[in-house]
This record gives sequence, structure tokens and C-alpha cells, in this order.
Amino acid sequence: MKRSVRLVLTLVLCPVLSLSGPCVGVLTARATEMGTWTRLALHEPNVNSLAISPFTPTTLFAGTVGSGVYRSTDSGTTWAAANTGLTTPWIVSIAINPAMPSTVYAGTYGGGVFRTADAGTTWTAASMHLSDPRVISIAINPLTPTTLYAGTVGGGVFRSIDSGTTWTAANTSLTTLDMRCLAIDPTSPATLYAGTDGGGIFRTANSGSTWVAVNMGLTNQTVYAIAINPTTTSVLYAGTDDGVFRSTDGGGHWAAMNAGLTDQSAVSIAINARIPTTLYAGIYGGGVFSSTDSGTTWSAMNAGLTDKNVQCVAVDSRARTTAYVSTDTGVFRYDASSSCTLTSSVSPAAGGSIDRSPDSSSYARGAVIHLAATPSVGYTFSGWSGDLTGTTNPATITMDADKIVTATFTRLPSYTLTPSTGTGGSVTPNMPQTIIQGGSKAFTIVPSVGYRVADVSVDGVSQGVIASYTFTNVTSNHTISARFEEENKQTVIVLQIGNSMFSVNGHSMGLDSPPVIRNGRTLVPIRAIIESLGGTVGWDGTARKATVALGSASIDLWIGKSAARVNGVTTPVDSANVKVVPEIINGRTMLPLRFVSENVGCSVDWVDATKTITITYQP
Repeated sequence: MKRSVRLVLTLVLCPVLSLSGPCVGVLTARATEMGTWTRLALHEPNVNSLAISPFTPTTLFAGTVGSGVYRSTDSGTTWAAANTGLTTPWIVSIAINPAMPSTVYAGTYGGGVFRTADAGTTWTAASMHLSDPRVISIAINPLTPTTLYAGTVGGGVFRSIDSGTTWTAANTSLTTLDMRCLAIDPTSPATLYAGTDGGGIFRTANSGSTWVAVNMGLTNQTVYAIAINPTTTSVLYAGTDDGVFRSTDGGGHWAAMNAGLTDQSAVSIAINARIPTTLYAGIYGGGVFSSTDSGTTWSAMNAGLTDKNVQCVAVDSRARTTAYVSTDTGVFRYDASSSCTLTSSVSPAAGGSIDRSPDSSSYARGAVIHLAATPSVGYTFSGWSGDLTGTTNPATITMDADKIVTATFTRLPSYTLTPSTGTGGSVTPNMPQTIIQGGSKAFTIVPSVGYRVADVSVDGVSQGVIASYTFTNVTSNHTISARFEEENKQTVIVLQIGNSMFSVNGHSMGLDSPPVIRNGRTLVPIRAIIESLGGTVGWDGTARKATVALGSASIDLWIGKSAARVNGVTTPVDSANVKVVPEIINGRTMLPLRFVSENVGCSVDWVDATKTITITYQP
């Protein structure tokens, strides 16, 4: 292997999120390449290490030999130095805490380990008791990220259980202390593999307490890279100057896997964790090769790669169409296609729909899509999942890769509104109503003929006399009941002295003769008045007697007599004035209005200013 600087990052694979769906140009080996490499703005020489943020794959870190750490938040389009606190610019390994991606570790050549808790804004030394400051590889326990390991150039392996604050050597049984790479079993983190410079591969099953060499079949024992199949962790790959080797028994046996490789200095290996049969090899001097059959055969994917002195390969397995390589002259990005697909679905299927704008079968990279989740009747929107999370609605998503989005809806509870009535009317609707939470329903109260609303109660609480009631924003069961009572048939008659017109409940009617005042009392032609109240007036010409009947009352009055008979009882017409008697005026029988009205159950009111009489009759 002919390189002036033999510093290589070995573990750069970011954790892969579970996604699925078609991709326009999946990043895998093909007889004819479908993508191309683009040179990015970071033109630093000897970019040794790359790391992709696991939850925000647009964020990358690059470690350089001489210029420290660079960070990009836009998929490598732009970069900025992130070196505050670093005391050495020789960065040869970078590892990101998979549970808390803002915590990043940098292994330096000569300065030990540095740690940042704010995604590279500031760094602090984390090297206490680390006797060899030449840290070439860092591995983090994915299940307990406070435990990590550092591989050094001459001091062997060190372990920290406090996030790098303090370190302890873990070298028992190692026959060489010149490390080149570390790999940790993601499902059983007590198992680690160490690749060395000249000593091959060592394995520990007890977190580094003891090691055993596992080199059977390995023809080159300078190992630059080790990658572990994340779903079948007994399958391993090793990168050496003799190419790629594969083990299917946890390192017990190795076999060369070099068919198709045109150069065999494999310095970096990356596995697509979503499709573990797909892997990528960075070949110093030969560029990048990919395999879709677990390394059995390889194909070059070097279109656009102007510097084939590859130091490190990092795959954005979340996007599946994007990869990055660092080389002796900078960083390149591989995009398998200029377009991406957006797969959207709803759960449950009946819960609602997703509207997207613009709506297309594929989108240009960088396009911003607006998504709006619309719940069906009886459902509410709960949130997004997949490549879009949270509850913001509408929301936007940037198509920097194939994306899958699911809108989840929750069925709303329903409640019952129960109407009831007594006799004399109805409530409409008159059957129990099922209402979805948050809904509304109006009820109309309708009295029958001859009845009126006496009271309306909702949940037992009186609402008074109302004609309708609307339940709004329903969140519980409710009752509504209406009570009715018979109408009181009140009649109001208004007369005026000297006016032959009078009104009955506002309707004008005529008298045979206008009311007059005699001896301080009002006399009227009573027939029209009594008949408007539903009564009768009889006349006995011989006896010159008028008989008035209304309801249960019967009154006999005689012309010129001051006494009358009320229900058979002789009663004075006016006990205060004997001159008040029935008279015949202008040929019409005129009776004392107050006497007659009050004895048939009416009330009489007099307004002197207008000479107006109001008679009120309540049966």
C-alpha cells in the first residue's frame, strides 16, 4: 500500500433508520452505473474520517490531517471549521453517540480523544489515563453509549465507561498494540474486533478484558477496516492490502472476496444496514467498489470521482441513494439519481387522507413538498411517522432522498344525546342521537296545539322557556327534556268612551252604540263584548230583562232596577250608587260594564286620561 500518511478511519457507518419503499436509482452495484460523484466544497488534503449524524443525515463531520474538524449541515454542500477547544489539528477518527447525536468524539494523532456535547461547536479533552494519545479508531457501545473504546497506534486498546472522561487499558492477550481499527457487535456489545498493523484481527467477548487472535485464512495481517453485518453479526468483512476478506463465523475463518476489484488496498468498508448484502469498499488508488452479493463480486462506481485515493467511505443508508468518500484531496458525494419518490400512506386506511403539493410521482432533489393530513368524519389527526415526525399539520418535507411518510389518525369517541318529553309537545329529533366527540346537534322544541313550552332542561338543569337548544363541542353524554302546559286563553278587550269601535286581542270590532258614562259609571251595549268572550246575552222584552251567561256565571239584570241576580243570588248593581241601573239609550240596552265584567270573571281597568276601559278575561 503506497501512501505517505497511513492514517485511516475505520468505523464511519452511521446507524440506519428503518425505512422502506422504492428509490429512483438505489445505491447498489450495477453493470452500468446510474449515479455520479460530485466534488464538494471541502478541498482539504488528507480528509481521513467521515461520520454521518444518525437522525439528521444532512449533518456530516469530516476529520482532516492538519486542519481539524469540519462540519456540514446541508449534505456536504457547504462546510465550516468546528475546532473550538481542539488542541491538535490531526483528526484521524470520528464517532457519533448513536443515542445522542450532539455528542461526538474525535480521535487525534497526538492529542488523544476530544469530546463535544454541542455537535462540534466546542470541544473538550477526554483523555485522562489514556497513555497513548495517537487515537486512530473509536467504537461506541450502541446499547450503553457511555462505554466506548479507543484504538491507538502503539498503546493498544483503551476502554472508558464514563463517556471518555477516564480510560483504562484493555490489552490482555494482545500480541501487538499497533491498532488500525475497532468494530463492535451492535447486538452483543461485549464482543469487539480489533484490526492491527501486522497482527491481524483480535476478538474479545468480554468488553476487552481478554483477547484472542482470529486470523485463520487471513493472508494479510495489516487490517485497515472491519465491518459487521448488523442483522447477522457473525458475518464480518475485513479490509487489507490483499483486498476484502469475509468471515461467516464471527472471525473464526476468513476467505478473500476480491472478484471484480482492480486494486486491493481496501482501506474502508461500509455496509448498507438496510440491505446488508450490499456493501462498499474504499480502495486506495482504485476508488469505490460496490457489491450486492455480500462481497462475492464487485463493480466499480467511480463516475465523477476525480481522486481515487480513497481514505474513507460513508453511506447514508437512510437515503440509500447517497454516499460520501474522503480522499487525499477532499470529499465527494455520490447521488444515484437526480429524482426521488415520496410514498405516503394513512393509518388506518379509513382514517383520512394526505394531500401533497405539488403532487407528482417523483421529485427533483431539494424540492420542498407540502403535506396536509385531512381526517375523515369521526377521526382526528394524531401525527406523522417515517421520514416526517411530529404533529405539525400541514407540514413540509424536503426531498433530499426517497421518503416514506405515514399519517396516523385516531378514531374519536362518540356520545349519546337523549331527548324526552311529557304530553303536550315534542322534541325534534325525538330519538337518541349519536354524536362524535366535538360535534354539534340542534334540538327543536315544538308544543302541540293548545299547549305551550313550560320549561326545557338539559342534563337536569333548567334552561327556561326556549324554542331550541344546540349542543356544541360534545364531549360527554347529555339529556334534554321538555315540559309543556296548556295555554291560558286570555282575552283582552279595549273600549273607549264615545267610540263605537273596540278591540279584541288587537282585532277591531264594532258596537251598536258607543260606551257612555251615566251616574259616574260606564254603560255599554254588552252583547258584542260577551259574545267575543264566548258567552251569550238573552233578552226578555216582557220583563225587560237581560241575561248574561259566560262560563259558569249567569247574571240577570232588569232595565231601571239597581239590583240584579248573580247565579241566583240577588246582588246590588252598585252598592255605592243606587242610581246605577241598566238603561235603554237610543234603542239599545246598555248595562253597567264593571258589574257585568267582574261577575263573569273578568278584570276591568280604567285609564281616566284617555277614557279607556281594558277588560281581561282568563277562562
